[in-house]
Amino acid sequence: MSATAPWTIRALTATDLPAFRAARLDALRLHPRAYGSSYEEEIDYTLDDFAARWPVSPGMILGGFIADRLVGFAGLQVSPKIKERHKGFIYTVYVEQAWRGRGLATALVETAIAVAREANLRFVWLTVAVGNDGARRIYDRLGFRTYGVEPRGLLVDGAFVDEEMMVLDLD
Repeated sequence: MSATAPWTIRALTATDLPAFRAARLDALRLHPRAYGSSYEEEIDYTLDDFAARWPVSPGMILGGFIADRLVGFAGLQVSPKIKERHKGFIYTVYVEQAWRGRGLATALVETAIAVAREANLRFVWLTVAVGNDGARRIYDRLGFRTYGVEPRGLLVDGAFVDEEMMVLDLD
């Protein structure tokens, strides 16, 4: 992250749950093709429901803050299963429209990658909806490579969305 960046990035805590819930619902409502979950599913989730889904260390949800306001986030999930603890899944990347194009999404994903490296993970992977060119460009710049496409990975408002699967080797 540049020293002149107007944001700070840190792991979200339980006290951030209300802000995260509101921002996540906005992301799901405004960009239904970009996420596997839906606004209609998560609108009824309570704060306790969100807390129950909170990632276990070394996974986390990172928040991008302008002053004290959450304006973006990215998650890193690590399986508790012994045979899968070498890999991480980057998910739910989002930046509010007003802050896009300034590098915050890149900084959030770079921070998730750094956390993965510190946890000695061997690679991280993610999915991106085919057609989400802005996100795809970020992942390309960071060195992710495509290893497959899941045809009809999502069904959004009666239309199928293919999902591109991308990986970044960390070793």
